[in-house]
Amino acid sequence: MLEGKRINLRLAEKEDVPLLVQWLNDVEFAGDYQHFPDQLSKAELEKRILEHKLYQIEWVDFIIEKKDGNKIGWACHYISAPNFGWTEIGYAIIKSERNKGYGTEAVQMLVDYLFLTREIIRVQAVINTQDAASRRVLEKSRFKKEGKLRKALWASKGKWTDAHIYSILRKEWKEPNMLTKQKD
Repeated sequence: MLEGKRINLRLAEKEDVPLLVQWLNDVEFAGDYQHFPDQLSKAELEKRILEHKLYQIEWVDFIIEKKDGNKIGWACHYISAPNFGWTEIGYAIIKSERNKGYGTEAVQMLVDYLFLTREIIRVQAVINTQDAASRRVLEKSRFKKEGKLRKALWASKGKWTDAHIYSILRKEWKEPNMLTKQKD
């Protein structure tokens, strides 16, 4: 488990599958700008969580919990091109807990974890160009906007949308931003 100041990130487990199936297949959880390209069945999601793979891609899911144990969101990292030295992250917070800084803390913890445990040179995220909340999360987490990807995301409103790509490089990160520690 990764412990932050107000939240914890813990690896998703088999017991989390029903909740994640509900969240990841729910347009309300996704919000107006989130991109969940594939609707996953319970069996597919369970396999992804247990094997940390999706379509031969390393994929790791986390549950975002408040210190009292309430589950308020999901985060992940995945490596689709292992030889390139980068990984991509994703995240979403339940509607009632948005705009409270939990997404920012989760992203900062995830970045710390990735740079502390992996030999990668960058962490990146792709967001809908209209998603002001995710833009704030990434900018507060020291990510830099690199450019625009045309018609790159299938948004929850059922149309292709443009995206911005953000990244943070290891040399920009330098040291942990959050008090992050691993517990067995």
